[in-house]
Amino acid sequence: MTDPNADAVLPPAFLLTAMEERGPDDPVVRLAVQQARSVTSRSDRSTLSEALLSGPLAEEAPAWLLEAAVAADLGGEGEEHSIDRPLSLTMLALGHPSCTADLRKRVLSGCTPQQLARLGSPRAEERLATAVAEAVRALGGSPPSMSPRLLEEATPPQVMLRQGPLHDVVFRAARDTLPTAPDLDGPEGGDAEDWLDRHRRAYEAWGTMWRQILERQPDRHRELVEWADGTDAERTIHDQLLGSLPWIVEPELLTELAGVDLGRFDFQTLLAKGARMSRDGADEQRVLADLAAELSSLTDEERARFRSFLDRRSTTLLDRFCCAPVTWVQHSASGNWRHILHPDLAKEGHRRAEWSASPEILAGLATDFAATAARALPYWEPTDRYSAAGPDEVAWVRDMLFHLPVVTEEIKAAVRPIVRQVRRRSSGSHHALPPRYDQRRQLDEILDTIARVLADPPPATGAERRRAALGVPDDVTVRALADIAPQTLREYLDRHAGDDSLVEKALLAFAVRSSGSDDDFDDVLRRHSAPDESLLRLTIGLRRNLGGSPSWRETWTRLILARPDTGPELVRGLPAWSALRARGSGYGTAHPSVVSVVCKSLASDQAAWDRFASSPATYSGPTAWLRLGDLLNAAAEGTPWPSPPTGR
Repeated sequence: MTDPNADAVLPPAFLLTAMEERGPDDPVVRLAVQQARSVTSRSDRSTLSEALLSGPLAEEAPAWLLEAAVAADLGGEGEEHSIDRPLSLTMLALGHPSCTADLRKRVLSGCTPQQLARLGSPRAEERLATAVAEAVRALGGSPPSMSPRLLEEATPPQVMLRQGPLHDVVFRAARDTLPTAPDLDGPEGGDAEDWLDRHRRAYEAWGTMWRQILERQPDRHRELVEWADGTDAERTIHDQLLGSLPWIVEPELLTELAGVDLGRFDFQTLLAKGARMSRDGADEQRVLADLAAELSSLTDEERARFRSFLDRRSTTLLDRFCCAPVTWVQHSASGNWRHILHPDLAKEGHRRAEWSASPEILAGLATDFAATAARALPYWEPTDRYSAAGPDEVAWVRDMLFHLPVVTEEIKAAVRPIVRQVRRRSSGSHHALPPRYDQRRQLDEILDTIARVLADPPPATGAERRRAALGVPDDVTVRALADIAPQTLREYLDRHAGDDSLVEKALLAFAVRSSGSDDDFDDVLRRHSAPDESLLRLTIGLRRNLGGSPSWRETWTRLILARPDTGPELVRGLPAWSALRARGSGYGTAHPSVVSVVCKSLASDQAAWDRFASSPATYSGPTAWLRLGDLLNAAAEGTPWPSPPTGR
């Protein structure tokens, strides 16, 4: 007997609803199986297959349905809208209990690395994940040594690990078949410079490969660090996490990596001690004997490196080893530690990086680095270099000063000769080439910052507070005082109490700053030994003392008129245009102090009022600085208009 429903074609949506909670032998399920086999639409076939394999046929399914499901799913890979889709139907079919090992192997052997990565995701069934791992090992073959070419022509394991999260067994298979560390033969019989260039480029590619993987596998950082322990990849993985991607590293791991990196500094100090002893005439045995206690704490590899350094006969190399701690800190400040020392400047693409570690943790790590950098100061030596001075030579000093809790006199004394020598070299003297223009500007900014911190290090801790160091009062400018927060200004004035000239600069800064309260202005004024006299002198000589834009004149005028004890003489010293347009307490009213001064000066003299109405005062330009009192005198007396006050 034939099935009366053999030719029935029902909408997939109907079948999906009707199949709910039905067994594999139910007529509706049999109809759905039949339709999944005969329907021509790939979308409908995929929908029905997925519903069957995850529902009534979840425990047992015909082989043809599994193969049809895979074909429908992988067959849509070429469609634009399906790029990077999860291949959930293929995962369901290949992970199904009825799927044979032969089918899995046959399908996986034809998959691309991108498809294998999606099929080997953390959601994959264990049997499927194991099969994907076997396919990865077969596809990866014998891992090649890393070269720049493999960044463009990536191996399948590289491609998979750059895709995203993977199942544990798939991740380990891809990890273990990655390209190995560069393996370049030495320059015997060849060009040494060419070999060094190839060696450098190969290790740069090795670092880039690991950075790409670590960026896409954030949950595997600790696992990779532990796996790499003692291998060629250990240092590279550490450096990439600490120096290239520290914002995505879990805080506890970041702290551990930072500690390991700073621990390398001790070897540099030991190397410098040995080099200095050798330079002073000690032979190798004497050096080893005197440093035996410290050498005993090193690893076998470190001891071998130390002895190989002692065997170097080059005077130039020996001098470099004598300064090894300084070189290490210098390179670290511009390398592995650059983001931690300046977390606000770290960028992820074009966006500011979002750090996993808290500001407190980052500040603590920066302080640890600064303390280590301070230990390098005794190993700095002046050099007769012919090369141009560069910003990195002193950037580490600036960063150290920013992050040290306290800048002691001992540290200041050690830093000053470094600054002096770099300034001489950057000026083109001292037998050195001058730096490039862009580097010269950056170098000058760093040196000026160091000078300000040495001259006036704020007592408060924190890099941001130290960056606000202004230097000695004689050198600080009104603009510099205008750019700092009121609290920082108060602290600076506290450190230089009794300096009336500094107080006057601070008062003028209130006209320049974009915000600031009258209370802050009064607080600064109270620090002056003769506040009323200083305000009058500053106001009368405002063009010479301040200069600047109309907004500065208006702000200064507002500050003066806001004080309840501002007398007529001080009002007459204000710029006329700004004073006449100063507002009173009500909208559209003039300031009563200005009105009082004008009315008293001109009284009932109509000619004087007419002359005053035609005064040359303007909003901008030199005549904007004409004083109110000078114009009132000329109007009342009928004398020629005064010339504008002189500027700076």
